[in-house]
Amino acid sequence: MVRLRSPKPLQASHTSKIFEDIVLREENRIAGIVVNWTPVESLPRQITCVDPVALEARAVIDATGHDANVVKKLEERGMIKTKGFGAMWVERAEDLIVEYSGEVHPGLFACGMAVSTTYGLPRTGPTFGAMLLSEKKVADEVLKKLR
Repeated sequence: MVRLRSPKPLQASHTSKIFEDIVLREENRIAGIVVNWTPVESLPRQITCVDPVALEARAVIDATGHDANVVKKLEERGMIKTKGFGAMWVERAEDLIVEYSGEVHPGLFACGMAVSTTYGLPRTGPTFGAMLLSEKKVADEVLKKLR
């Protein structure tokens, strides 16, 4: 884990600005993400010219919640169509989110509420059982695929 030490405290609002784009390779396989490292604003101007940065990976997981930021980058390119999350129906959503969690596109996996937005599933409300099971399912699928 890399920790950025800054004279200014980093605010939560910075995190939403870090992800910028996806890295695509042959056959439109997701091969990483592009970050616009907003926290470098606190660094001297002479060393901030490294922005943006591509972080390549064999698997990318969208766990960005209802925003489904990574999945939406595919939609912006016309590669998939998301349906947006549905109305709250906790009992139904708990099962569906776990069921639909997994690979959305080659190299891209979705878990949690990003799954709801991707497939038009109901919202879960203030329960987190499905979130944890969804994340575990995706982690297991990614590990299996990487072996």
